[in-house]
Amino acid sequence: MKPESTIFYDVDTQRDFILPGGKLYVPGSEKIIPALAELTQLARTNKIRIVCSVDRHFPGDRELKRNGGEYDDHCMDGTDGQRKIDATAPLDPLYIPNHPLSSEEVQTALDHKGEVVFEKQEFDVFIGNVHARTILRMLLKPFTDIVIYGVFTEVCVAHAVDGLLDLGPKLHVVSDAIADIGPDADRVRAQWKDRGIDFVTVAQLKEMVLNQ
Repeated sequence: MKPESTIFYDVDTQRDFILPGGKLYVPGSEKIIPALAELTQLARTNKIRIVCSVDRHFPGDRELKRNGGEYDDHCMDGTDGQRKIDATAPLDPLYIPNHPLSSEEVQTALDHKGEVVFEKQEFDVFIGNVHARTILRMLLKPFTDIVIYGVFTEVCVAHAVDGLLDLGPKLHVVSDAIADIGPDADRVRAQWKDRGIDFVTVAQLKEMVLNQ
């Protein structure tokens, strides 16, 4: 796995999901923080590009219970819970909002050398951000591998895997850097295996990157 042809894809590593007390925290999620920190450092040390998705919610979003949706308020715009955890906090982010962009703004995203962060109002980034599929399709052309990690296995990570499968590069899920909501995660992992998705640990990934 060559650093120059690999992208790390960070799924929703935000405080409201991962830290105790977060609005949609699942107990035990914080156990993957050391792995997330290692992955972030591995990417930065080896100049591997990082792409992220983050929830950014507003009072009128249909996903929220206040509007008839399924979920309590979480990752609300401007709140501490909406921020990424320290282990994955970006150094040079370019945020891609879910509203119309000019061709110049799209090109800026493609040219950006720091973290590209897709903001979304649905758990599925390919629904929650109108630019995700178009920009990723162009962004991923020179890349052969995507390394996926984050939260939660059965929801946002699963949506990311489904969308990225159609875009070309081989997918690798970091098995010790994703957090499950419940027992259904085993079924999701079995489906991924059947679809040819690679599973690696952080330690195995480091070997693959450092010994290429």
